[in-house]
Amino acid sequence: MSSVSEDIKNNTIRPVYLIYGDEAYLRDNYRNALIKALVTPGDNLNYNFFSGNRTDPDEVLSLADTLPFMAERRVIQVMDSGFFKKTDERIADYIANPSAETVLIFVESEVDKKTKTFSAAKKAGYNVEAQRFDEKKLPQWIAANFKRYGKKVSRETVELITDRAGTDMRALDMEISKLSAFAGERDIVTSEDVMTLVHRNPDSNVFQMIEAVAERRPERAVGIYYDMLSEKESPQHILSLLERQYRIMLTVADLGGKGASAKEKAEAAGIRETIVWKYEKQAKKYTKYRLMNVLDACVKAGRDVFQGKIADNVAVELLIIETASR
Repeated sequence: MSSVSEDIKNNTIRPVYLIYGDEAYLRDNYRNALIKALVTPGDNLNYNFFSGNRTDPDEVLSLADTLPFMAERRVIQVMDSGFFKKTDERIADYIANPSAETVLIFVESEVDKKTKTFSAAKKAGYNVEAQRFDEKKLPQWIAANFKRYGKKVSRETVELITDRAGTDMRALDMEISKLSAFAGERDIVTSEDVMTLVHRNPDSNVFQMIEAVAERRPERAVGIYYDMLSEKESPQHILSLLERQYRIMLTVADLGGKGASAKEKAEAAGIRETIVWKYEKQAKKYTKYRLMNVLDACVKAGRDVFQGKIADNVAVELLIIETASR
């Protein structure tokens, strides 16, 4: 959030902002910070909001060229317009020569960086990317967020939080708030607090299960499976998650051996580029041959369940035991 917060702090507000990227939590934070700093509550004369791909660019630009009424700036927010997925010449031309009395804020969940509109925003320095933090920055962000509540947290506790809650920043923000409130007058949030309050999410559970399989620890893997069942996850959903994770790992590992970039791996595996490292790290614990065998076992288990040869809960447990014992 540094560029947005610095603009606000230094009162060097840009005439256009293109906020985009795969982290919705950060997109919302950037947008909310700008709206809070620039819009007077209740001022409907100088603030306009548009949303969706049916947004009329002519209407947006007409307002953008309209002087504010008894105010320093007019603020226009446009969300998920699609203007940056397909070139709109009118929007691109405006970005190249924007009104000095208007702040036009685009918030887009998807963009095509090859479009003229995106290129215009990038060339002018108006783009703000909301990108997920990597494995080094995320723990720092978690610790900093606890600090906002006056709390301290150890590295081990941070790892436990991401182990149980995953890496989605919106979910983590909620857990940080909850844990800080639970700690009360205490300065330190402990691992015991995390174990008490933070429930595992399915993806996180599956990652831990795959770790246990890789380490040939069937008891640990089956224990995680039972934890998921106790949290009302269905065996078939767990099986589908396992198959998906192994398929992604195999794709990432295979492309890694061919010198592919993180972007190429992400596109082939159908995941975000910013989490490729997680699958690379986990895939390294398996040989390619073992990955292929485990994936085949997942597919076979699913087929046996579908054909009624075995109960789904038994099939998944046997799959976990067999793959963790190989």
